[in-house]
Amino acid sequence: MIDNVASDVRTQAVSPVDGRRQRTGFWLIAAVYMLVMLGGTLPIPLYAFWAPQMGFGPFTTTLVFAVYALGTVLALMVFAPLSDRAGRRPLLAAAVLAAAASTALFLVAHDVGTLLAARFLCGLSTGVFTATATAALGELAGAEHARRASTVSTVANMGGLGLGTIAAGLFAQYGADPTHLVFWVYLASLVPAFLAVVVTPETVTPRQRPALSVRRPTIPDRRTARTDFLRAATAVFAAFAVSGLFSSLVPSFLREQLHVHNVAAVGAQVGLLFIVALIAQVAAPERWISGRWPAPAFLIAGVAVFETGLWTRSLPTFAAGTLLAGAGLGLTFRRGIGVTQQLADPRRRADLLSTYFLSAYTGTIVPTLALGLLDQTINQDVATLILAVTVVATTLASALSRPTGATT
Repeated sequence: MIDNVASDVRTQAVSPVDGRRQRTGFWLIAAVYMLVMLGGTLPIPLYAFWAPQMGFGPFTTTLVFAVYALGTVLALMVFAPLSDRAGRRPLLAAAVLAAAASTALFLVAHDVGTLLAARFLCGLSTGVFTATATAALGELAGAEHARRASTVSTVANMGGLGLGTIAAGLFAQYGADPTHLVFWVYLASLVPAFLAVVVTPETVTPRQRPALSVRRPTIPDRRTARTDFLRAATAVFAAFAVSGLFSSLVPSFLREQLHVHNVAAVGAQVGLLFIVALIAQVAAPERWISGRWPAPAFLIAGVAVFETGLWTRSLPTFAAGTLLAGAGLGLTFRRGIGVTQQLADPRRRADLLSTYFLSAYTGTIVPTLALGLLDQTINQDVATLILAVTVVATTLASALSRPTGATT
């Protein structure tokens, strides 16, 4: 039904390129996608070094994290949908250049203002790449390989996020310069990444002159499709709220409450959430991915267990909660990408994907800012508990809403 219509329209929308070149382009874009996402989490373990150097506290750390998410949201509302008109390749190339500019700012950052600018540019790059690369992968794979495109795009996203914190932690702990060496290496890696984007086939034809504007988030026109999409968007909002809460909480919790000062260990603990999410997407049975309850069950159980670890100051309990929450995050994200790809009009694929990712990254902003504000007035454990209950309630609301049967 939907797949057949999408296949017919996609055939008209995608330029007739050589099959081998198209397959090569698919894997090149997937690799660059992972690299760009990796850059988004590189700074997370490094705030422990920047804070004393630049003289800022926990609230500023929260603000820097939120500025990154704000840049991502702005990119999704303004820039990412342009690829439906101007083409995927120009927007992907611009996103890689933005990542390079962000990395250069991290290398020269000696004050909070420069750090904020670097994180904002990093968010812009991530926002453009998530929607545009996901759309490009779906088109390069073709209708007959839609499931492969969905799997690879989610693996690139989650895999990059997880590897970023792990790599930064290792460089900071064992490298010669904790806050610079990792960014020099990353900047060098963006050179072949840019070339990879340039040689990848364009999948949008005919291209039109882009019109820059702030777009209202797009949702499907048909009522049943709209309901299914909103369920997926609500679920991913809750899942990314967990990842935002986790990413902003873990470094200080490990350092201040459990006295873990090894930066590599801190980076690995944050990365564990995303790596488990990646494994869940690749290894989980299809019935878990398509089923209504497995993803919310894992997510809710994970939140409950890592909250218990926070209150009891137990690292093993916290780690167990990380494993469960990571599985819930991965299953939710994978299912949502599949639903969005299926429901999207191929002529406006990046538009609907932008709305999906907008919901996801809004989920990271809300708990991060809320935690930073609440932490100024009440105990951190109580603040985290309030946010955890809110996330669980949102997850349950999405899971309990009636499915229309328009998607599988």
